[in-house]
Amino acid sequence: MSSEQIIQQAANWLTRLHDEDVTDAERQAFNRWCQADPRHAVAIERMRSLWGSFEPLPARPARVALNRAFAPRRARGAQVVGLLGMLLCGWLGVERAPVWMADQRTAVGERRQIVLEDGSQLQLNSNSAVDVKFDGHQRVLELLQGELWVDVAKDAQRPFVVRTDQGSATALGTRYLVKRAADGTTVVTVIESSVAVKGAAEEGVKVMAGQRAILDHGHATPAQATPGSDPDAWTRGLLKVNDQPLSDVLQTLASYRHGLLRFDPQALGDLRVSGVFKLDDTTAALAALADNLPIQVQTFTDLLVVVTPR
Repeated sequence: MSSEQIIQQAANWLTRLHDEDVTDAERQAFNRWCQADPRHAVAIERMRSLWGSFEPLPARPARVALNRAFAPRRARGAQVVGLLGMLLCGWLGVERAPVWMADQRTAVGERRQIVLEDGSQLQLNSNSAVDVKFDGHQRVLELLQGELWVDVAKDAQRPFVVRTDQGSATALGTRYLVKRAADGTTVVTVIESSVAVKGAAEEGVKVMAGQRAILDHGHATPAQATPGSDPDAWTRGLLKVNDQPLSDVLQTLASYRHGLLRFDPQALGDLRVSGVFKLDDTTAALAALADNLPIQVQTFTDLLVVVTPR
């Protein structure tokens, strides 16, 4: 059963349980549904958590609709059934259901280190999500969003593969990065040993330490030298750049911030940046950029910052 179907069923159950005429038999059926698949209980808990997160928000169409859906004996038609599921699958276009139901996720600005069952070390960057699928034949990570770093434990009988919708990256050694970029491509960067990078419809390429390859439209580019000297600095909470476009630096900082960091790459022209910034303090990083470059950083609210040429 797909994540979307599970979310829809969870929404149906919550809609029913919030009605004043719910029966004991229905409550028992709900408990059986929760116990039938671990993903069912996860969906219910995350949906309840999201419902609670609406409480401090001002009245908006989405919240008004939910309040009506949960009001006892109100709006019992087909338009109510599954309202939460539709909201979660497409709320403001921010998250997709598979990401929301992922085995491991990080919030915006969060990084997390995880020890997998085989002893491999996994780190997730800000706003990332991954499904873990290990069996007796292979070890697969499905990167649904964001970026991961992995230090692979040796197991000659079970290949270690990171997959995205663009292709796969199979470990031939130990440490590498896989990132789903904003432009839809997948970037594979090798830190140690080598990785076999393969698109959906080709033999693929071998990428050595200090190199990267990009998967785009199911094809892998030839391996090339990694720009910068420390591509996994984010695992230590740092952004290290050497003569990088300012727009790229701002895009990275934006991925660590709640709300919007607005800028026009064309207006910023050819401004380039070298330096080391703390990812856990993006406000200080923006201030340092403003001190050293001809730009202006305007903070309108905690959720809206605009960078313009000065």
